[in-house]
Amino acid sequence: MPKTISRNGAYDLDRSSIDYDSVKDPGHGNTVAAWTGVFIILVGFIVGCIGVVAETPMLLWAGLIICILGPIVGLVMRAAGKGGKKTKAKA
Repeated sequence: MPKTISRNGAYDLDRSSIDYDSVKDPGHGNTVAAWTGVFIILVGFIVGCIGVVAETPMLLWAGLIICILGPIVGLVMRAAGKGGKKTKAKA
């Protein structure tokens, strides 16, 4: 690939050599499964923070357990069809 020098003097890729059709938008997790998992983790984090400030170990552990459940729920929802479509990466 040809390289060009950018304004700050560092080498930069030549933009004309990039095939933008082959580089598709991955979606960045904008699915119901992803947002549900993130929301559950956020709630767990808030509960855990309240437990730390209130010096209540039970709330801290409850928050940690809720945070662990977030990705599990997200994966289950993805398996149920609420996630993004799986695409095969081209080498």
